[in-house]
Amino acid sequence: MEVPKHHVVYLEAGSLPPRELQFPHTKTAHAQTLPHQVAERIKDATIVITSVVPITKEDLSQAPQLECVSITATGCEWLDREAFASRGVTVVNCPQSNVEAVGEHFLALYFSSRKKIVEIHGAVTGPGREWVKNRGLMSRWKQGPPLSCREETLGIIGYGGLGSNIKKLATAVGFGEVIIAERKGASTAREGRVLFEEMIKRATTIVVCCPKDASTTGLISEPEFSMMKPEALLINMSRGGVVCERALAQALRDEIIFGAATDVLETEPGGRGTTPLIPDSDDPSQAIPNLTITTHLAWFSQTTIDNLYRMLIQGVEGFVAGSILDDQTKRLIVTHQGQIFK
Repeated sequence: MEVPKHHVVYLEAGSLPPRELQFPHTKTAHAQTLPHQVAERIKDATIVITSVVPITKEDLSQAPQLECVSITATGCEWLDREAFASRGVTVVNCPQSNVEAVGEHFLALYFSSRKKIVEIHGAVTGPGREWVKNRGLMSRWKQGPPLSCREETLGIIGYGGLGSNIKKLATAVGFGEVIIAERKGASTAREGRVLFEEMIKRATTIVVCCPKDASTTGLISEPEFSMMKPEALLINMSRGGVVCERALAQALRDEIIFGAATDVLETEPGGRGTTPLIPDSDDPSQAIPNLTITTHLAWFSQTTIDNLYRMLIQGVEGFVAGSILDDQTKRLIVTHQGQIFK
């Protein structure tokens, strides 16, 4: 019996279980993969399917048969495009697969933070019985009552598919104004945008949804927090490291801004002691105030899962069939035939 040409290795099958691909192949599925396990696991692969587990240039050198990598995610900041292109490895991803879910998660974090829902829940259910003792918890809004949507000026950093979807959702729920930030450092603003510093100063809620690269790492730090309004709420839907976590923690402690929420951390998975946002202490006074953290799950919805499977199958089967450059699948290509597409 003829041995199939392709061997497919799934590095994160626990997050996205394998579905049958319509070409002859063998497969190995790993529920999870740690970075130090990658080289060994992909050494015999012709096709690798991963998401957030990076394949480094060194890992690539240990996989002589590798022809195609499918990244089941929108972002692929870890990818060394030059290395994969020079090796002739085709890389495909799943662009804008999660835009709907992440936009909805922005709204969830916005209302949770502006209304202090997590904090109030903790106060009511905690051993202090604060609601019973104090007869109310409005005193937790030291700056006065929270803004309503119509009083908000939303500033958006990163106006791709996600940013435009967030604008649509914010407008639908009644945000008073939505402004789009120009790139940081630009001296003039394109039509429909405002200078970065102007947005920082004007916005009452700021959402970060730009890609992470060399130009956006540390994009929001002490200088930006010092320019924000005291009622400002910062929401990070981008990647860990775009917002300086130490500076954010200090801004919240010092009540320079009202609050913050983030779906991402610089070190993931995160917990006590892994970030300035989560001090390693049992002392409640050490906790960062009015901060909501979710576990990089903004993408998680049935629609996103369906999109990921569809694009994964289109990309991998298109590569095997030699039709990856067709109009339907070309937008999935990151590298192909030695070229960098995006």
